[in-house]
Amino acid sequence: MGKPRKYVPTGESGKPLLEKRSKPVFPAGLTPREKEVLQLIASGLTNAEIAERLFISPHTVKNHVTNIYKKIKVEDRTQIALWAIAAGLVGDEPE
Repeated sequence: MGKPRKYVPTGESGKPLLEKRSKPVFPAGLTPREKEVLQLIASGLTNAEIAERLFISPHTVKNHVTNIYKKIKVEDRTQIALWAIAAGLVGDEPE
């Protein structure tokens, strides 16, 4: 007898189905964009500078900042920066 074969699920075409990859998990349920904004806040950028860097409107940045405040339960930008340091997010380049 030979080696046992590994079962590979196939679709209707008979081709192997691709495994579903899970989405990356960010701390506190942050979205990838919120993580970028958080890192830029922790780097000392203003909302206007973040908007310019990410090619989004200042209003959109403000919305992201509000969501970050709620998700990580802080009340100001300094606390965001401290939280980012504690979470090990500072020093990473925004993705």
